[in-house]
Amino acid sequence: MWIWLHLITWIVLVGVILTAIVQKKTTRLGVTIARICYVVAIISGIILTGYAWQHSPVLTVFKILLAIGAIGFCEIFFSQTDHFSATKRWLLLAVIFAVGVVGLFLAGGYPFVR
Repeated sequence: MWIWLHLITWIVLVGVILTAIVQKKTTRLGVTIARICYVVAIISGIILTGYAWQHSPVLTVFKILLAIGAIGFCEIFFSQTDHFSATKRWLLLAVIFAVGVVGLFLAGGYPFVR
């Protein structure tokens, strides 16, 4: 259950980020949804850390740091949407994608691979 909540939260967050990138502006609703996603992702991530730690402690620490950095990068993006270059927008998407790939690797591909 926690992994599904974590996965859905990150998918919603990616949707909010993509919407902000396409519109080249942020809305108060989008930022609020993103912040709720951060809280849910952090709580579910803390619960899932025990499982990931058994698989690979070093990669787990890397993913935690990467996820915290991605959240920080998202907040910077939301506060300065007008001033973000195309390169920084692509970098933001790459960081979010990297968090997802590392998370799926730590989960052993679950729920997509059994």
